[in-house]
Amino acid sequence: MELSPKIGKEVIECCKAGDKEAFEKIVIYYQKKVLNIAYRMLGNFEEAKDLAQEVFVSVFDSIKDLREEIKFDVWLTQITLNHCRNRWKYLKRRHYFNSDSLDDPIETEDGNMPRQIDDPSDNPETFYEKKMMQQFIQRGLLKLKEDQRELIVLRDLQGYSYEEIGRLFRLPEGTVKSKLHRARMDLKTILERHVH
Repeated sequence: MELSPKIGKEVIECCKAGDKEAFEKIVIYYQKKVLNIAYRMLGNFEEAKDLAQEVFVSVFDSIKDLREEIKFDVWLTQITLNHCRNRWKYLKRRHYFNSDSLDDPIETEDGNMPRQIDDPSDNPETFYEKKMMQQFIQRGLLKLKEDQRELIVLRDLQGYSYEEIGRLFRLPEGTVKSKLHRARMDLKTILERHVH
């Protein structure tokens, strides 16, 4: 996941020097990615929006300490995951995740279903079925262990390579693959339990 030409090293360096305009460019470029990871990890759009704001506050406060050899994208993802882990623990202590039903709605800015890019070729029934399937899978994701959810979100939903995930978690590529396989199998089991 290389930096786009829009967000090159010069923008990062300007941001490190305290340039607020450079920081705004970073926020605009990465906000959707951070929001998507947060939503997939927490399953609640409002919580994800709040968390994304916190992530960028952390980025602004600590970017001056970012070492040259660390890729910005990997660093940002690590900060996002750390915030997600902390928020998950906070919400769990407050019994936020009390429901065990995969049928419960998920709150998003579009109402009670995850957003999806509209495909004009879809008829209303197909569109509805796709949204329901996304909702079903999201509820299954929330039932996985945190590390399993992180792996699926990063690899299957965000498109990170095994190598990038390995760097994030300091794991050999083979270990990432086997842990991801286990996570997918566990998700499959969870979803199959709730099919009928």
